[in-house]
Amino acid sequence: MHSQHSDATGAYSSWDGLSLDDDRHPHWQRLTRALRELGPAALTGRAQEARRLLHETGVTYNVYGAANGVRQPWPLDVVPLLVGSEDWAVIEAGLVQRAELLNLILTDLYGPRDILRRGLLPPALVFGHGGFLRACQDIRLPAAHQLPLYAADLVRDGAGQTWVMADRTQAPSGIGYALENRRVTARVLPSLYRDAQVHRQEPFLRALRGNLVASAPAAARDDPALALLTPGVRNETYYEQALLAEQLGLELVEGSDLVMRGGRLYLRALGGLTPIDVLWRRVDDAWCDPLELRADSFLGVPGLVEAARRRQVSVVNPLGSGVLENPALGAYLPSLARHFLGEDLRLPSVESYWCGDPQQLDHVLAHLPQLVIKRLQRRPGERSVFGANLKPRELAVWRERLLARPAQFAAQAAVAPIPTPSFGGRSLGMRPVLLRAFLTAGNDGYRVLPGGFARVAPQADTLFISNQAGAMGKDVWVLASEPETEAVYVPATPPTGAAHGGLPRRAAENLFWVGRYLERAGASLRLLRLTLGQLADNDATPEPGAGNRLHLLMQTLTRMTANHPDLVHQEADGTALPSLLTTLLADRNHAGSVAFDLQALAQAAEAVRERLPEDALHLLADLPTPLASLRADLATPEYTTQVTQQLMHGLLAVSGALNASTEQDAGWHFLELGRCIERGQSLSVALRGLLCITAPELPAPPLVEAALGFCDCLPAYRRYRQNQPQLRVALELLLLDPRQPRGMMCQVQGIEQHLAALPRPVDNAQLDASGRLALEVASRLRLLDLAELDIATGLDRPALDQFLGRGEYLLRELSDAIAIAHFQPPLVPHSLLQVPAEPS
Repeated sequence: MHSQHSDATGAYSSWDGLSLDDDRHPHWQRLTRALRELGPAALTGRAQEARRLLHETGVTYNVYGAANGVRQPWPLDVVPLLVGSEDWAVIEAGLVQRAELLNLILTDLYGPRDILRRGLLPPALVFGHGGFLRACQDIRLPAAHQLPLYAADLVRDGAGQTWVMADRTQAPSGIGYALENRRVTARVLPSLYRDAQVHRQEPFLRALRGNLVASAPAAARDDPALALLTPGVRNETYYEQALLAEQLGLELVEGSDLVMRGGRLYLRALGGLTPIDVLWRRVDDAWCDPLELRADSFLGVPGLVEAARRRQVSVVNPLGSGVLENPALGAYLPSLARHFLGEDLRLPSVESYWCGDPQQLDHVLAHLPQLVIKRLQRRPGERSVFGANLKPRELAVWRERLLARPAQFAAQAAVAPIPTPSFGGRSLGMRPVLLRAFLTAGNDGYRVLPGGFARVAPQADTLFISNQAGAMGKDVWVLASEPETEAVYVPATPPTGAAHGGLPRRAAENLFWVGRYLERAGASLRLLRLTLGQLADNDATPEPGAGNRLHLLMQTLTRMTANHPDLVHQEADGTALPSLLTTLLADRNHAGSVAFDLQALAQAAEAVRERLPEDALHLLADLPTPLASLRADLATPEYTTQVTQQLMHGLLAVSGALNASTEQDAGWHFLELGRCIERGQSLSVALRGLLCITAPELPAPPLVEAALGFCDCLPAYRRYRQNQPQLRVALELLLLDPRQPRGMMCQVQGIEQHLAALPRPVDNAQLDASGRLALEVASRLRLLDLAELDIATGLDRPALDQFLGRGEYLLRELSDAIAIAHFQPPLVPHSLLQVPAEPS
């Protein structure tokens, strides 16, 4: 975790300036030699390839406050951080010792609290910290260690000393990103990776899952149900939570997916309540139980503390472990190490002070420009304050603040991390790096993830290193003394959902809407393509009635995209029409547009990414790309048509990937149900708009062909009739022919099939609401007599419109009935009491 240079401010923007020739670290020599041989152009190409791989996989990070809440692509520095085998052995031993010490402290603080009675820790430091939860007294895991997971943020200074900057004991993040960093870096630098003999990550993953299983309550030890509790898709690290759930075979759940019954924790699954035995939480302590902890939380489960208290569920890390993240604790760890372990710390904390101690406060006030000020309890979005960056007036303000509320603050020495080689995208330079190391505890003690997760600062003179502040990820290569065997991690048991028959209701709902938005966007694109084609025909060879047909297509399109038909004026072929079409295609802020539907599709897919095929996720990531350069004020009809066609091809590719690779379980049935219902509704809207609008003349043959083209039935129609369009044949294909994949009968049959495969909420012979509605839709369609729609003057348009309108209404009602029967209630129980804000 170091380079040869001890000048923490040095930065290099040229390749000649990067010279690491110190004989003490030959591994850095080999790396820099290889980088020089690659050259700037080749390394730039490798960085672009890394961005492509990350984009394809959908690796993202949510920067809070970013525009429109859009998830950001994961930034990766392709130049790895190298750590020699001997150096890592020293770091590893220090991490294991520190983890054992913190485990003993945690056990004591929620047990006898001897260290408070002996004066080894000030009681005010513990009880005044928001991470100490009195409700968690005497809660214990059945495993030997009460701190199963631990992470430490490490830096190395110019003198070669490694310091612990912070301890992460609640819900440490970064393991999933470490896996992705390794996967991508090994792909773009394959020869370097192979020759470097890097320690593998797979043994740590196997140990992590084994330790989760071992932490289960005794009654469930043989076959525990494991779940990972996520705050949801808006959390900054949601991607890695979904990745870890998939890799380790865990059910990914939100608080609303869970419920307490009889002192046990259950998953609200489609087949009923399914018990959860081990809950790996990625939600901070105070938000995990609105009943006993933070009353305004929607992220947790009411009664979770009581279930942990009864040892009916093992929460990992245990509730209350956030007390160890107190930055002032570092001031007391040396004496606690001697008390518990009889030895000094091998990895020291950065020199720390608690301002609640008068002597330590005096030191902080006297040396404020050389220190970093932190609150004992971290707040979202709040950064540490570097005294060196404060002006005299700001220093005076902070001195007053510390004197007014000293017990709320801690101070640490400012350590300048030694810079390491980094490629920021344009040039190779030297930038400071922060390493997060991870440990997991089992019966044989703690195991360390070789390397861990590194973050490199965006500028060479930056001391605050955070992904929220623009830091890049970086793979960490711990060099083995001899080659390691290649290993691929495979979960020891199937995922919890497969093993225990549980599909969370939230997952079912999102899969249903993946299907609906996929088809909704496709229907709009099909109608857009027809409209643009008619517009091009009008421009090329105007013919009588063409303007009316274009107007009719535009009215149908506005209905399809949930816009008011008044958007289309009588002068349908006017100059404003191309701009309106582009808006309906590309404006994601315009509700009902294709871009809006694609955005909703991506959000629904992100919420269930662990259940979707990897190929489908790759295609979804690239799907909106053609829209990036389309602007309503500049786009031509020809270019809009080209973009429409590209999007149509992308949607068909996604659909093909879902058809080919999605496991046909209960989730697949919901996905297909959504597709069938949306196709049926879209077809009804299209046929009503194209064939049923009251007009003095009969529907023109081109409109019949447009309806057939929308449904991809034209080839079949032409095989039936080679002469002029026959409306009876067209309606038979569109509505009654089960061989037409986009026809109405095929959708109705699909709805019946997938509904029958779903678990029944109530086990009785009577049809539920969704069954009755599906039966009515199917019966009306099968009993339809096309001969009754023929009248002396042609098609009985009002009768067809009434039939289609009733079917569209029934499909909407069916969708609502499915939601009521199978999906998650919109709210979880919580207290109506207002939680007072923390003092500033």
